[in-house]
Amino acid sequence: MRKGKFRYVSWLRTVLLAVSVALVINQFGIALSVVNGTSMRPTLEDGDRLLINKFHFMFNQPHRGEVVTFKDPSKEGRYLVKRVVGTPGDKIAIKQGILYRNDKVVKEPYIDTEIEDGDYGPVVVKEHCIFVMGDNRHRFASRDSRYDSVGQVSDSLLEGRVEWIVWRPSLEDYF
Repeated sequence: MRKGKFRYVSWLRTVLLAVSVALVINQFGIALSVVNGTSMRPTLEDGDRLLINKFHFMFNQPHRGEVVTFKDPSKEGRYLVKRVVGTPGDKIAIKQGILYRNDKVVKEPYIDTEIEDGDYGPVVVKEHCIFVMGDNRHRFASRDSRYDSVGQVSDSLLEGRVEWIVWRPSLEDYF
């Protein structure tokens, strides 16, 4: 009887340790996330499963061009995924459908249309903040730093950097 009890306690300890390690990794290391919406088209599609690197911003600052996830400043428990287009000190403006950073046209091979939401700025990105935009530049397609509900994103709201699309459900139609 004692041997059976020892096996049970040992097995329970192993399961608890595994669950604890998984929770710590999910909280501070890597996470899986699902894209909900079309604000990052054509780069990301609705339903894409993403691998998020939460370690990245513990040791690095966000860089222009990175796709990041962050806490939605206007809705508790919700996260947004956007592209970094400006870092502290950058002057951001949109004129006639074209993004300018520090008075120079930004080449954006990841978008498929000009910006349709009208002119914006110029604004200077504050210290400890980033300016983000969705890759879908059709009118009203992305709630991003141009809108008061998001604004410039504080470093404290960053969750992680998108590393990979783990699974794209829309590809199932091809197989």
